[in-house]
Amino acid sequence: MIMKKVLLTLVLLLGALALPATAHAQGITGDVNADGEVNVADVNAAIAVVLTSGGSSLADVNGDGEINIADVNFLIDIILSGSTQPVPDYVDLGLPSGTLWATRNVGASKPEDYGDYFAWGETEPKETYSWATYKWCEGDKWSITKYDPMSYWKYDEIELAPEDDAATVNWGPSWRMPTSGQLQELCDNCSWQWTQRNGVNGKLVTGPNGNTLFLPAAGYRDKSSLTNIDKRGRYWSRTVDYNDESLAFLLSFDSGRGAYCYTITPGRSGGFPVRPVRVQTADEKSLHIGQRSLDLGEVHPGQTRTNELTIVNSTNEDVTLTVAVDEPFLLKQEEGAASSMTIEVPSNSIAPLTVMFTAGSTGDFNGNVTFQSPALDAGQSVIPVHARALAEGFEEHPYVNLGLPSGTLWATCNIGAENPEDYGDYFAWGETVPKDYYGWSTYKWCRGGVNSSGFIKYCTDSLGYNGFTDGKMELDLADDAATVNWGPQWRMPSEVQLQELYDNCSVAWTQRNGVDGVQLTGPNGYKLFLPAAGQRIGVGRQYSGLSGILWSRTLHGEGTNNAVNLSFYSDDLYLYIDKRCYGFTIRPVRAQQ
Repeated sequence: MIMKKVLLTLVLLLGALALPATAHAQGITGDVNADGEVNVADVNAAIAVVLTSGGSSLADVNGDGEINIADVNFLIDIILSGSTQPVPDYVDLGLPSGTLWATRNVGASKPEDYGDYFAWGETEPKETYSWATYKWCEGDKWSITKYDPMSYWKYDEIELAPEDDAATVNWGPSWRMPTSGQLQELCDNCSWQWTQRNGVNGKLVTGPNGNTLFLPAAGYRDKSSLTNIDKRGRYWSRTVDYNDESLAFLLSFDSGRGAYCYTITPGRSGGFPVRPVRVQTADEKSLHIGQRSLDLGEVHPGQTRTNELTIVNSTNEDVTLTVAVDEPFLLKQEEGAASSMTIEVPSNSIAPLTVMFTAGSTGDFNGNVTFQSPALDAGQSVIPVHARALAEGFEEHPYVNLGLPSGTLWATCNIGAENPEDYGDYFAWGETVPKDYYGWSTYKWCRGGVNSSGFIKYCTDSLGYNGFTDGKMELDLADDAATVNWGPQWRMPSEVQLQELYDNCSVAWTQRNGVDGVQLTGPNGYKLFLPAAGQRIGVGRQYSGLSGILWSRTLHGEGTNNAVNLSFYSDDLYLYIDKRCYGFTIRPVRAQQ
């Protein structure tokens, strides 16, 4: 009875307010009584539904699946603002970066609405989505006029400017389209469940802190057609493909497991929905550590393993913090290593900090990296760090004899993996540590830039057009990720060894502990599982769960740019070549004695 009295008093007070007669057009969220207008009568109708615990689903104004006093408050906000759509809301999923995700698409009035479709870099929906109607080209994908990182003059145009960002233009400066890195973070850190919300198919995304986000399977628009509606979801990032200016990274999912960040046709001219991320206001910005823990993996006696922590300063002020690490770990930033140091992190920036471990004896090593600064919550943040030093025998890495003609013994796990189904680490060809960005500009064996010119090692060009010609066709031991990470008893496989695997094993697409991949069965009946770990290009991971690529140690004989790999998609296994700067997984073989 007390609740009813309070609500009735609210109705009387609202009746005395000077409110706009109609705040929304017909069919827009908030028209609870379905009379074509949104006004105080809808507030009274919403309250009536709350009191009777029944009535129209139109009273779920905030789209959270429940009808209660929160919907009344939300409706009042709509009327008072006079806007044509509800004020956008967001959710904190507990992601490492702290990214806040909008709860609905641009152009949608509730989470399950599809909203509008945009070509990449355009800010308004349209009737036809094609290269002929695309804003940033001259009629086809070969004539891109803006955001072309392959061009010498435009190499830094890899993300949309705010004026070309559909989230910023439509929702205001507090919103941006996500980067490819933010999409990948969503894929890597959340659980994904195919479900329905108010009869609409989509994915329920559950973050590390248990909060959820619903992404409807809105399909996409190609020319004038709407494709894969209610079957697939694809959402734009604001990041262009670094290796093909006609493409941009997007999030993709269907009824299968997980979600993926990659690029697909029809490319930038296609019409996809946009799910914005929130740009933090000054009083919301903070300093935080990008990781919650750090595992340096396995190290062999006498070897050193490193990994990076990231310090994210989202404030408008430069921050100084002290960092200390427990022995036997060390810290390194630029030159020099120490157990403690002071770090300056400029405003609105990300600072890398390398943690080092040198194996002096075998066993598991655990410690903490402790950050202290008034800008951190409670004044400090502690990150656990772990490394494992292996014995000389290296038998911790099991292998299998498949009965191959050469007698080659194959490891049962990828480098960086603990189990056969783990993806493990990704490496550029000839590099021995994983990294954050995979492209020519960060590739160890060329002079950088936006292409592959100027190789400084592993170059077979007899004319010397592509750099220093050394004629090397196979990796030196010092550049072999298997040898460096697992010891002298291991090598990356040669092209011949990959071909032998292809020629002598049967292949079946299967799952192991819920992970998709292929199972190879050798002539003697023994088996080898290869997970569909996908690939790393730029900052994102692509096609994980759909395909897998394993590097060989062999350079492609007809092209310095490429090296040989073993690729598989479903049960289709084949030898292929790809750019050396891409990040693929590695399955070692035992070195021949």
